[in-house]
Amino acid sequence: MVVSIDWNLCVGSGECVARAPRAFELVHFEDGLTVRAILRGVDDANVLREAAEACPTLAIHLRTGDGQVYPPT
Repeated sequence: MVVSIDWNLCVGSGECVARAPRAFELVHFEDGLTVRAILRGVDDANVLREAAEACPTLAIHLRTGDGQVYPPT
């Protein structure tokens, strides 16, 4: 599974970190205002799916070799 985060959509809510702390981390930028999620590791596919579904802006995208898994197109 390939996991990506669209920073144009990410608002740094932290829902992904709450559900998959081994996979995601929030970073604070030097401007002191911007917070975004980054990938920091891997986790179980079900946990990653739960984190993606919890994202309020649908910024987390999950893909397999068959195509996009989440969010649905």
